Amino acid sequence: MRTTSKIAVVVSVLVASGAAPAAASARTAPAYVAYHDVSAAENVKQVRRLKDQGYRPLTVNVSDGERYAAIWTKGGSSSWSVWQGLSVSDYRQRFDAALKEGAQPVSVSATGPAGSAVFTAVFEKKAGKFYARHHLTGSEFAAADKYATGQGLALTSVDAYGTSDDVRYVAVWATNPGGAWSFTYGQSRSLHEAEFHARKDKGFRPVRVAVAPDGTYAAVWRKDGLKSWAHYIDMSAAGYQARFDQLKGKGLHPVQVNAEGGRYAAVWE
Repeated sequence: MRTTSKIAVVVSVLVASGAAPAAASARTAPAYVAYHDVSAAENVKQVRRLKDQGYRPLTVNVSDGERYAAIWTKGGSSSWSVWQGLSVSDYRQRFDAALKEGAQPVSVSATGPAGSAVFTAVFEKKAGKFYARHHLTGSEFAAADKYATGQGLALTSVDAYGTSDDVRYVAVWATNPGGAWSFTYGQSRSLHEAEFHARKDKGFRPVRVAVAPDGTYAAVWRKDGLKSWAHYIDMSAAGYQARFDQLKGKGLHPVQVNAEGGRYAAVWE
């Protein structure tokens, strides 16, 4: 499908579930598999099946009493592992063990109250600096980001968990792949949409979005020049599936999905 020159016009429209998509590019999309709203047992089956078929996880999300969503792509590194159903102490132990194995977290998600949260994480053996924190309040999240960016790192994974009156964040910063970026958090839907319009006009797009228990959004915005992408928020599980089917027809595939409280946010490229 050819790329049109009307991307700005299409993207600028906000519909019921978020920002409308840009036109699809002519590039060939990698083979991918995406699923959502599956049980912990079903997610284990999917992990085993997809690993055997040569896929690797781009992102794995846990929400709402251990319901899982994930996006996988074919090829790439085979030195990775997925862990799920981790308590806070389990996650810390797995994190320490991964460091000794030469691995680092590339996608981390959590759900539930801060004191009894359940974590899932993807670790990958690779070189490079990184910084990871969890159990962060909003102000602690901002302080951690200031420290990480001071080290030349960029926010590459973020999720929100906790309760509506005690939102917490888990995040990973890694080597900046290039280009200007920034982040926002604690924004209502209307503020997130306004942020979308303001940043889109300056060449930025959302590359990571997290739904918090209080219905607010955290997002990573990057100016990378990509012309073909889509971003939707405030979707039900069925709404996410409908967007998936619609955008597949436009040549776009999801690269990030996040959910909490039955509401989904996702990014397509």
